[in-house]
Amino acid sequence: MVNNKLETLEKQRARIQARIAEEEAKLKSKTRKEDTRLKILVGAAFLNDVEHHPETRAGVLAVLERGITIDRDREFLKTKGWLP
Repeated sequence: MVNNKLETLEKQRARIQARIAEEEAKLKSKTRKEDTRLKILVGAAFLNDVEHHPETRAGVLAVLERGITIDRDREFLKTKGWLP
């Protein structure tokens, strides 16, 4: 009887742990998608502003110069005319 009750509780725990892991994965995925969306929207806003207000370009270039440190990314931005 005790063994049976313990087995039932262990099964319940396993199901709950699986549900917790599933919810954590969903939250992580949602957070990652929201982060990507934020980056796209902010980038699009700056690209649009640079097209309509050339004075914005200097500020964007300064941020890119400071913030982009990976060589592969810097090379890509150079090919697109965003870094010297």
